[in-house]
Amino acid sequence: MTVDTRPADLLRALPAGSIPRPPVKPLYLLSLWLVTGLCLAMPLVYLGTIAGVAWLEYRWYSDWVHALQPGFLWGRVVAWTLPGFVGGILLLFLLKPFVAPRPRAREEIELSPAEDPAFVEGVHALCRAIGTRPPSSIRLTHAVNAWVQFEPGLWGFLRGHRRLTIGMPLVAGLEARQFVGVLAHEFGHFAQGGGMRSSHVINRVNGWLWSRGYEWDAWDDRLHDWRSDADNGAFAVAAWLASGCLWLTRMLMRGLFAVSFRMSRRLSQEMEFDADRYEAIVSGSDCFATTALRMRALMLAFHRADAQGAHVWQQGRLAADLSDAVMAFLQKFSAQDWDDLRRALDSDDTTHYWATHPADAARVANAEAFGATGLFLEARPARDLFADFPALSRRVTAHYYRGMGLTFGARNLVDTAAVVDIDALPEADALAWTRYTAGMLVEPARLEPDDATRAPYAAMAWQQCVDELRRMLPDVAPLWSRRQRARQRQIEAAPRVALIDLGFDVPMPDGSAADAVALRTDFAGGEADNTPDARLLERLSGLFAKRLAHAIAVMPDVERAEATSRLAALQVLHVHARRLRSLHLDAMACLPLSRGLHGDEPALREWLLRTAARYRTAVDALMVALDALPLDDSQSMGRHLRAGCGHLADVDDGPLSYMRATMPLPELLDRLYRQQLAQLVTQADLQEQLHGIQPIRLVNFAKTPPAAAPA
Repeated sequence: MTVDTRPADLLRALPAGSIPRPPVKPLYLLSLWLVTGLCLAMPLVYLGTIAGVAWLEYRWYSDWVHALQPGFLWGRVVAWTLPGFVGGILLLFLLKPFVAPRPRAREEIELSPAEDPAFVEGVHALCRAIGTRPPSSIRLTHAVNAWVQFEPGLWGFLRGHRRLTIGMPLVAGLEARQFVGVLAHEFGHFAQGGGMRSSHVINRVNGWLWSRGYEWDAWDDRLHDWRSDADNGAFAVAAWLASGCLWLTRMLMRGLFAVSFRMSRRLSQEMEFDADRYEAIVSGSDCFATTALRMRALMLAFHRADAQGAHVWQQGRLAADLSDAVMAFLQKFSAQDWDDLRRALDSDDTTHYWATHPADAARVANAEAFGATGLFLEARPARDLFADFPALSRRVTAHYYRGMGLTFGARNLVDTAAVVDIDALPEADALAWTRYTAGMLVEPARLEPDDATRAPYAAMAWQQCVDELRRMLPDVAPLWSRRQRARQRQIEAAPRVALIDLGFDVPMPDGSAADAVALRTDFAGGEADNTPDARLLERLSGLFAKRLAHAIAVMPDVERAEATSRLAALQVLHVHARRLRSLHLDAMACLPLSRGLHGDEPALREWLLRTAARYRTAVDALMVALDALPLDDSQSMGRHLRAGCGHLADVDDGPLSYMRATMPLPELLDRLYRQQLAQLVTQADLQEQLHGIQPIRLVNFAKTPPAAAPA
């Protein structure tokens, strides 16, 4: 009988010292320590700047101010106060890095040896094979990455204690061979000995210089407010002088950062090449390129999953397993997505002098040049290295959400399909939808069933409707992207138009004065009925509505009654969808304006309160009307939509709380409309097949088996 050996057991079997170290390069080491010394000199320049400002202040008040004897009182007051004020502010800001508290980074979840002894021992075996000290702790994170670093604090650096951090989505998306190769790369950095310590020091210095040159915080905001204080001219002038001196020191820090960064980047690139050698030896040179491509794909899938997660959180939903959601998006990649990723990888062939990592093409060529066959060639999923990967991934996911400040419970955590496939139709409906609409109905809530009774559509024959839609197809193809842009401009214009109506000055993002005419045009553009796009939409709606009416007319009695009832419900949903889009614009005007609202703007506050009250009354009335529309045996459409607003239970007495909680309603209603329309389309598509009606696109679709004989 064959015993199935776990991937973790294979990893634990790696012999100690089986991965040879590269030869020492004396010139490289000399350059590394020289650069480290030069980087350490940069903070000394900063300290010298502080000392220089303090010396100038001392000399001014101990010597120079006595030699200056202005002939008028205000001159002496300015000579004694202004330099002290400016110098004091400048010294305070320069000393801020040493006295201001720093926010502590949120600790990641630690994987203790007792939780997964086989994996932890496997990691230790990999370290012994490389010839480096194993990590003192293993942490788990949500990122698509893995890295090894010194434990926080000076003690961890001096003692050489290091921490391994592993991203769960990375594990979910790689083979064991690829993942262990990535770990070998990270531990290969620490096999470089003093080089890693030098790199740690250099990176800390560069990060510190960058923060001094580029970061803006609450202290800078306060100085900006002082400069803007028109009621105290002398105070504002002093603040301006202090800001100018601070700007000069920031320019100095930026210059020092640029010098230090560029000195160290070339050495960092060499360290990456060296670490890539460890990865190639462990997982094989032929695996390096596929791993690089896979990591790019996982990063893209993570961004899509994260964006979708932020979107559905408005409905109170969160993916219980972020890694699973990343994999779901990865599996949805089209051939075009993969081609784009391959082209991006192949075209990354230029290593800039200041880049921290070499170009991927150069790294692939360097790894493949070793011709290593690999020591760990396990092709099973990397998740099999862990005793219970799903449980760990769910813990990390919840930890990630808490780190973002989200308040959630078990009811908010749903399976992946409820987040990733939130807009997906059942397979049969999706096939019928594709064949029937040919991509011409991107916004199904714009289809108004009553249009079938209007001229000229009322007199059109069945096939004539389809043929006319086929003729319109080239004109409709770019329509939806134009409508999406118009809607976005409408949303962006909403708060500015509201401010203009209230008599406020509205600067544009670039600082220019607002063009009221252009803003009102953008605000009305999405709903105007006299534009070419609006007329095109009207024709599209009429043709599809009449086409559906033809199909319903030939259905068997039971199906016809069901379809007629669904068509009537769609007409009601269509009317309410238009009203809800208008209310959504009110919300998109109110919510941005409510942030940063000051008590000295009573007109704006009154408008917000009035609009929020009107919004709530209108939405409540709309939901009552939808309560009269049955969705299934257990609930109405109104109840279904309320269930999709996951934050309704958290509504408080604040005037805008209800508005925030019901923001998902337009999207929920459109989705409900599409689902109901898709079921009707499935019935109509069957009738078209049975009656020989040619579809819009004359291509071979998989046929849906007839469910009933022709009437």
